[in-house]
Amino acid sequence: MKESLSTDRFETDVLFRSDFEFAAIGMALVAPNGRFLQVNRSLCDITGYPEKELLARTFQDITLPDDLHLDLNYAGRLLRGEIETYQMEKRYFHKDDPIVWIHLSVSLVRAEDGTPLFFISQIKNISDRKKAEEELRKAVAEIEKLRSGLIKICAWTKQIEVEGRWVPVDEFLRDFLQLKLTHGISDRGLALYKQECKRAKKSFDPDNEITDLP
Repeated sequence: MKESLSTDRFETDVLFRSDFEFAAIGMALVAPNGRFLQVNRSLCDITGYPEKELLARTFQDITLPDDLHLDLNYAGRLLRGEIETYQMEKRYFHKDDPIVWIHLSVSLVRAEDGTPLFFISQIKNISDRKKAEEELRKAVAEIEKLRSGLIKICAWTKQIEVEGRWVPVDEFLRDFLQLKLTHGISDRGLALYKQECKRAKKSFDPDNEITDLP
């Protein structure tokens, strides 16, 4: 019976190590003080550190200071038994300088007497998603900027902003669009109307109502 239990435990350990090592996401066993005890290949790829170098560090060493306080707060609550797991998004320092955004899930393994043994951390690289979110944020900001500009122009029912100055609408139409407000038609429109009258063998009368221009 003893031998059977020993065999089962060995097989379980082998399966765990295999699942741990070849998991598609980063995984780590972390001591209560933050030191990495065991890391898999995916986590090494995410951080840029070889296994040996990563095991010589703590998660505090590679976490951005701006994100560290929240991470430590969650870890402390987990150690005190106030929560069972936690998840958060934070940034790692990559070995080759760029910042890596990750989604972190953490649980805690305890001894039979309740003493904390180690954290089990699952780490997913979300840098691409964060980059897309930032690009979307910038696009929305640009759209809002344009929208605000249009609302500003529309609010001035008597004036339009042209080249940094506000001009009356009639001046804008006359000087910038070259419209003759007295007749409601531009010089080009009048010329087209004259040509149309000539082809139709009609005399030109500027007081006639123009209804058949294209």
